[in-house]
Formats: sequence, structure tokens, C-alpha cells
Amino acid sequence: MEYAGYLVATRNHDLHKRSNYICLDEAPEVAVGETAQDQALFVPVEVHCGSLSCSVYPNGRELTCIVCSK
Repeated sequence: MEYAGYLVATRNHDLHKRSNYICLDEAPEVAVGETAQDQALFVPVEVHCGSLSCSVYPNGRELTCIVCSK
């Protein structure tokens, strides 16, 4: 296991459309610097009952993930 974290969707700042899903480290390193208006936003992916089993995945919870390597 490389790291564990949360499944997030990236959204374009202007269009607010989900473009990619990635596993974001639960303790990401933060770089401080200038910001730009065209940067992507990370939005947590949450469970919705019906599309997944409610007994296993409680409604409204964020999905976790792990990244592995050989």
C-alpha cells in the first residue's frame, strides 16, 4: 500500500463539471503559492442509498480508497 485517502472528483472552476476521479491522500502535502481562477476543485464523492447497498455504505458518507504498487 502506498497511501490511503478519499475518493474525490475534480471539477473545473468555470464549468463545475466533474472531469476525473482520483484517490486523494488523507494527509496531503500542501504547497502555498499564488492561486489562479482556472484551477480545478476537489469534491468528495459521497454514497447515495439505492446505487450502493445502504447496509454496507451508509448514506452521505465519503468513499475511501487506497493506492497500491507492486
